[in-house]
Amino acid sequence: MPRLLPDLYRPKQAQPEDRRSLASTSRRAAITCGLLALAGAVASGPTLAGKLEKVALKIAAGTAPQALSEFVRQTGFQVLFDFDAIRHINTHEVSGRLDPQEALAQMFEGSSLTFEFINERTISVRLRSPAALPVARPAAP
Repeated sequence: MPRLLPDLYRPKQAQPEDRRSLASTSRRAAITCGLLALAGAVASGPTLAGKLEKVALKIAAGTAPQALSEFVRQTGFQVLFDFDAIRHINTHEVSGRLDPQEALAQMFEGSSLTFEFINERTISVRLRSPAALPVARPAAP
């Protein structure tokens, strides 16, 4: 005849009030974690409106994808761009102690590229809209 396990070893069935308490605790824990993450994001790092840290940069002139790869390596920023759209565009050399905004402005000077900060650590690079490009006017006769 099989031997029955004492109550001590039997798994306890969850009671309805236990389930409510568990759900309430889980909800409170999720809200607390979310608030802590939000507070950490607000308290850490520079904000978009805040001052960007200057970094010693040495980026050779070249194609935009190569220069941006080197920019990412030296600054630690994340840069988003459409490789096919910018692969034939050349950039200027960037050298010196610059913040990321200054470096990209110098790198893209006179080109058809522009950039914008998406958040504190992410930058989007794209072609300028045709309306933003200077229009060449024919010389007067």
